[in-house]
Amino acid sequence: MIIYINSVDLDEISGQGSFERNFISYLRNSNERNIIFTIDKKQNKIENNIRYIKLNKKNKLSYFFYQIYLFYFFLKEIRKNKKGEIYVYNRLAPYNIVPFILKKIFKFKLTIRSGPVYQNLVLYDKIKNSFLLKFFKKLLFFYYHTADDIIVVTQKIKTQLINDFNIAENKIKVISNPINEDLFKNCKENNLKQDKKIITLGFVGNIYKEQGVQHIIEAFNLLSKTDKEKFKIIIVGDGSYLTECKILVKKYDLSKYFEFTGRVKPEEVIKYISKFDLGLAPFTKEDYEVRGSSALKILEYLYCNKPVITIDVSEYRFIREFNYGYLYEADNIEMLKSVLENVLLNKIEEINSNKYVIENYSKKVIFSTYINTIKETENA
Repeated sequence: MIIYINSVDLDEISGQGSFERNFISYLRNSNERNIIFTIDKKQNKIENNIRYIKLNKKNKLSYFFYQIYLFYFFLKEIRKNKKGEIYVYNRLAPYNIVPFILKKIFKFKLTIRSGPVYQNLVLYDKIKNSFLLKFFKKLLFFYYHTADDIIVVTQKIKTQLINDFNIAENKIKVISNPINEDLFKNCKENNLKQDKKIITLGFVGNIYKEQGVQHIIEAFNLLSKTDKEKFKIIIVGDGSYLTECKILVKKYDLSKYFEFTGRVKPEEVIKYISKFDLGLAPFTKEDYEVRGSSALKILEYLYCNKPVITIDVSEYRFIREFNYGYLYEADNIEMLKSVLENVLLNKIEEINSNKYVIENYSKKVIFSTYINTIKETENA
């Protein structure tokens, strides 16, 4: 039996919330009995094999009661299953200490999924008090060394955890995020025939500085007026850096070429990707150096057989290998401009990248790998 603990609101429509919902659905549809702990903003309740625990993230005191509830319900499940094998999978949240305490008392396999938590705090100076930062690092050290296995999405994160927390290399498994193919299963049929006099480039995702949307605007501004007239750029999404991107477009007088849709529902994303001739996935060099890259937007574009323009890093070299698009050096605006010019010079060939994505990044493939890792007992 797998006990899965996460603390993400299930009504989130992107990012981690999307992953959690998909993995919960996968576990619920399996033949085994699995218990899922997640949160509810208002009440404790149970629904089939999902236990919702009250947590109001805007109330600091609520975190304290959440730990008590989690300890009580988790302990009940452990005692109920004394004779069976228990595998605990926990999406790492710094305040989620209960699984690690119970791990010291009871015998079960504990696997955690982690991002570059400490590295993000240091890079973006989120904890300014040096004492608190040291304490937080020690807490993470306890988490990482208590867990039997750690799952990360990129090799870069794995390397940083090894260096910063002295973790054995074989304890950390690199498993990519899966694509939610249910949202995109009809995209090939919905691909629109575009007016090839105008090439439509598109970006889908949360818009914050590290995503590099501003690099697209800056590179586009360097194009000649004649070349600009041959493009339309659609930016789909919302985020903390959206206003700055709109200001930049206005500053360069590019409003006629750019369309900002704002936030859209997940099921509407396919409508926009169907309009694209190429998908955009720029990232900043600074962000890549911290966490590497495992962007779902790239898989979504390729699932819909859309060529991609993204940064030239190890995770995306397959794009060049299979002629699925264009790569450029991160933060190199001149090189990105040259890529846009090459798009105009070369006919956009149809690609068949859908099969590649299904074979390597479907939910079935990725979540099966997760289950195998969670139940693997070699390192426990």
